Amino acid sequence: MDELKHLIDTDNIPLEVSIRLGRTRQTVAQLSALRPEDVLVLDQSIDDGVEICVGDKVVARGELTGDGSPEDRLCVRITGAVEDT
Repeated sequence: MDELKHLIDTDNIPLEVSIRLGRTRQTVAQLSALRPEDVLVLDQSIDDGVEICVGDKVVARGELTGDGSPEDRLCVRITGAVEDT
C-alpha cells in the first residue's frame, strides 16, 4: 500500500466534521408549534459533552468551550477518541 500512497494525497481531502449535542423526538405538530424562546430538552445532560462526527460516524468526544476572543466563538475541546466497535 505504501507504493500507492504517493498517488493519492489523502492529507488534503476535505471532510465535514459535525458536532452532535444531543437528540429529542418531536411530532410534526410539536415542531410546528415551536415559537421563539421555546426550549427543546435533549436526551443528555450538559456534563455529557458532545459527539464529534464525520458523516454519521462518531470519531471522538468533546466538551463545549469558548475561544476567549472578544466574540467568544463557540469551540469544542477534544476529550478523547471513540474506539471502533
